[in-house]
Amino acid sequence: MQPKRFYKGLYGADSIEFAKGLVNVHPFGEIGRQHDGQVKLHAHNNLFQIFVVETGTTELHQQSDKMQVTGPAFITVPKNHEHGFLHGPEVTGWIISLADTVLESMLQREAEVIYGLDDIHVMPVSEAEPEVWAAYQIMQQCVQEYRHKRPGRLLMLQYLVGQLLVQLYRLSLGEEKISTADNVSRIYFRRFQQLIKEAGTYKKSVEAYAQDLKISTGHLNRVCRNLAGKAPKDFIIDYFITEAQLNLSQVERSVSEIGYALGFEDPAYFTRLFKKRTGQTPVEFRKQIGVKIT
Repeated sequence: MQPKRFYKGLYGADSIEFAKGLVNVHPFGEIGRQHDGQVKLHAHNNLFQIFVVETGTTELHQQSDKMQVTGPAFITVPKNHEHGFLHGPEVTGWIISLADTVLESMLQREAEVIYGLDDIHVMPVSEAEPEVWAAYQIMQQCVQEYRHKRPGRLLMLQYLVGQLLVQLYRLSLGEEKISTADNVSRIYFRRFQQLIKEAGTYKKSVEAYAQDLKISTGHLNRVCRNLAGKAPKDFIIDYFITEAQLNLSQVERSVSEIGYALGFEDPAYFTRLFKKRTGQTPVEFRKQIGVKIT
């Protein structure tokens, strides 16, 4: 069995630029045309993606399964799920990529929305189905807001993304889905992610999480690598760096205070780790997002 091919960005790319750290919009079909119409099986361990097929036909590949999708239609693909496409020559649409860690922070009180979208869903769009059509309209608004930098763009994008996720979740309850992941491993994986949030501190070790799950550290490592292509420690780091980014948007606390609150006992280590993961120091990040400390 071939190991999963993971990309941190869109297919073939190791990075992606988000608006407000949340959303990226890219034309659907463009990447396929660069590869003779084929996007090979791959996955992302940091993205929730919504593909909208506006016109034309594409063939969705998910492991051994294939499905013809004709526009207009939605396809939702959560993180860690392998997917690929074989595009027809006239396919057009959009890819909305959402940063998974920021989404989980947005929806921390609505966990069932995240878990409800934890499979690949395919939803044809028709004006005869008002709820589906409404989701399609929200999608179009999201694309327009992303492409046109109007006043209040980032706030509107956050609002529209929240609307779109809830609408897709409600629709997915009755729509067709493809699911092939190992349920036992997924249960351990989800519980591990939940335990990271509950811990609230970077200090907790991988060994302690494994003990809470009543499995060995080697077992936990295999679960994380098989499902997401990352080591358990990487999930811990990613979560607390994302929490740090959210906290850095607040002016009330200093960088050191934020680091201490998240369990980083050494401010210098916190700054080094933050820069390694984001490419910026905490102070540079604050400057980029327009936070001024008086």
